[in-house]
Amino acid sequence: MRDYQKALHRVTGSFPIVEFSALTYLTDAQGNLLLIQDPEAGYWKLPGGMIHPGERVIECLRRTVFHQIGVTIEKAVFLNLFSGKEQNYIAEDSARITPVYAACLPTQTRGVLRNNEESRTEIRFFATWNVPLASVFPPMTETIQFFLDNFPGGVPLRPFDIDRFSEES
Repeated sequence: MRDYQKALHRVTGSFPIVEFSALTYLTDAQGNLLLIQDPEAGYWKLPGGMIHPGERVIECLRRTVFHQIGVTIEKAVFLNLFSGKEQNYIAEDSARITPVYAACLPTQTRGVLRNNEESRTEIRFFATWNVPLASVFPPMTETIQFFLDNFPGGVPLRPFDIDRFSEES
């Protein structure tokens, strides 16, 4: 994923580009929201990532979420699309990014929650009243705030429960 994104940024230079990403709201049995933190950037983000050309949203979620935390999203419900100039940012490589986020809620998952040792990301569940909004990746703030506003007590659909899963693929 990063290779495609790096190549895209290299080719476009500082020309503004739209990056479409699929993100997911994963929760534990208590409705706490799962966020991941890149130790280099320090920001908390929702699991998911950039969609590749020709890829479906669910395929992107399966690829990126599995890579990040070892969980496969089998089925998901699309909740909202987030875009707008307030989300624009300049990436570390000077690319001018206009992100578009498709936020989904999984209805069927499998796998074992785990850190990706290669990326050294931190995984943590936060109660809806305790999400560290000041430490959230700024372009993703509206996407996370949507969850907090609409699901203040957690998710009404089947939550992600790590106790239910075995190590079978």
